[in-house]
Amino acid sequence: MANWKKWWITIAMLIQGLIGGIVILLWIFRHEPWTLGISQWLLTRPGQYTIIGLASYIILMAIIVIGSSIFRPTTSKQLVIARDGARHISVDKTAVENSIRLNLSSFGLYNPTTKVKMLKNRQEADVTVTGMLSGQSDPELLKNSLTDAIENNLQTNFAIGLRKLRVRLEPYSHKKSITVV
Repeated sequence: MANWKKWWITIAMLIQGLIGGIVILLWIFRHEPWTLGISQWLLTRPGQYTIIGLASYIILMAIIVIGSSIFRPTTSKQLVIARDGARHISVDKTAVENSIRLNLSSFGLYNPTTKVKMLKNRQEADVTVTGMLSGQSDPELLKNSLTDAIENNLQTNFAIGLRKLRVRLEPYSHKKSITVV
């Protein structure tokens, strides 16, 4: 998960925790003079609007959290690609990554690496390819041919569709060591 998402979730849940803590404190110390003043203010029109706003915020956050947990794609390290009753054939994430990396050897990329997220519910994969361009490769044609080759490899070898492809290419550098697949 991205760092900014973690911070937004933390801040949103912290606000909910503060609201809940304040309500609990108002309930526990309901006969204290300071809570009686707050309770009297909550009975006024601005206090009622504040209660409606806070309740709406809590309900909205609950709907967002439940919706994101239900509709978030489920990833796995092993994906079932064929079923026949109680028997099933599953493929491992590293096998898919190695197959794609070996398939990229004809494109003239140095230091190719692949990362695959296999989506269990959709029978699809998100693929990230990183590598260093050689002097002979044309970056314009490379992305289209990479997309076709990876999509064909996933479909023919594993019966998995390609949902998203990210290609991160670096220019050739003499300072880095090179491994050729």
